[in-house]
Amino acid sequence: MGALWTGVTGLTTYSRSISVTSNNLANVNTIGYRRSYALFEDLMSQTATSSSGNSQVGLGVQLSNILNSYQVGGMEATTTSTNMAIQGDRGFFQVRDSGSGNLYYTRAGAFQFDSSGYLVDTNGFRVQGWAVDQDAVAAAEASGATLSSTPTTGGVTDILLNQLRIDGRATSSISVISNLDSTTESRVNDPDNPFFTMFESYNYDSTDPDASLVSNASYQTSLTVYDSEGQQHELTVSYSKALGEDGKEYWEYMVSMDPEEDGRAITAGTSKAGVLMIGTLTFNDDGTMDNMTAFTLSDEASNASSLNSWVAADLTAGGLPEFSATFLSASGGGALEPVTMSTNLGISSANGWGSSMPATAADVGTATSNTLGFNTSDVTLAYNATTNYATTSYTQTTSQNGYAEGYLLDVSVDAEGVVIGNFSNGEEVGLYVVALADFVNPDGLRREGNNLFSSTTEAGNKIEGVAGTGIFDEIAGSTLESSNVDMATEMVMLITGQRALQSNTKVVTTADEMMKKALEIKH
Repeated sequence: MGALWTGVTGLTTYSRSISVTSNNLANVNTIGYRRSYALFEDLMSQTATSSSGNSQVGLGVQLSNILNSYQVGGMEATTTSTNMAIQGDRGFFQVRDSGSGNLYYTRAGAFQFDSSGYLVDTNGFRVQGWAVDQDAVAAAEASGATLSSTPTTGGVTDILLNQLRIDGRATSSISVISNLDSTTESRVNDPDNPFFTMFESYNYDSTDPDASLVSNASYQTSLTVYDSEGQQHELTVSYSKALGEDGKEYWEYMVSMDPEEDGRAITAGTSKAGVLMIGTLTFNDDGTMDNMTAFTLSDEASNASSLNSWVAADLTAGGLPEFSATFLSASGGGALEPVTMSTNLGISSANGWGSSMPATAADVGTATSNTLGFNTSDVTLAYNATTNYATTSYTQTTSQNGYAEGYLLDVSVDAEGVVIGNFSNGEEVGLYVVALADFVNPDGLRREGNNLFSSTTEAGNKIEGVAGTGIFDEIAGSTLESSNVDMATEMVMLITGQRALQSNTKVVTTADEMMKKALEIKH
């Protein structure tokens, strides 16, 4: 009788094991499917006493547990930009049933936007994420700070694409990186004012607006910026070689706008209309930048033509000089609100101006020591700063962070799971960051069907995070993760399960024959 029941436990257990294997094979093409596998354990043993000690006879086998394999599946490229795949073993996407409010977890990243603008899975459940803090992004760009991650605001929420249009944004930072030819001859024509000869020569004549504004610039470059209405304006950065002395070279620079678009009352109709910032650049004999000064028009100034009216520029938290521009409205509504722009020429100092920084441009005078705006020990030089090599002057890069209004064209997803809106004005704006989740014991999750898992107490605490940080691997956009079922492995498991089932069938039939023989003896 014991052998009969032992065989029955084998039949029951291996039948379930084959069911697990069959389910794996059935889902070999199911995206994001996690392979299951069965674990077995023996049943308690029957103990009999003998002269040599206790003798135990096993009573069979039972299913111990069914666990999941979380090894990452293969990556399949798709043409749907909102498809996502986690490129590692850890983590799940989070989706919410808007009807019940229940959260579920999945590796199947076949997401798309529904008619209401929500990013949903194939069940219509809404993908969860954090909204990007646009103000924090803009502030970091303006200050020149480097963000270690995309800033977000609030808690995890439904990803909703309702920003089909973005308003124009005023420029708050510009970057102009050039090479200034060290073989250029000095343009100084006033030895008593060697560092601001170009500024002195700048002359706007309202009766002849087409006349040249600067007569002695060694090199000029320009870039487009935007006002608070999203309208375009052109800024010009002019450079003029001042002098070379003691193994260093000194250049004057000036940032200006179209004088006819200058809405500042103090410069209106004057010869200095359009001038926004002036200063000096100091270069080492190897062509690298060593220091700078920057001056802007004082709020209390009464004469824009006087160097005494140009005071040390304010600096951002990152140590970049700022100037203020007041543009005239394109609609004829007068002057717009002033726009403050930080200026990156490749050098900065987070500790601010040094003790040798002159209070006004007039205080620079003729002494080269007055061109050291930053303390030398505090200077941060960018890898692509403005240079002074013996080659033709040219502009390496220009950039700014303003833009005109734009309309959403499509979206994409980057490695950190940032859902990026691509707009008609060329801007790529981070809208949401996809929220990933993991658990202390993922095997404690409950399968709910439809590629979904739900949390249980056995799964332990949930850990939320961003792709590419902490325990979470990066996300691949326009990609789906295939099932992690290996067909060869499952076929082997199916064969071994079948053999085990057949063996236990033989045990049952053998025990049955033995019982028949015993009954024959009785009769």
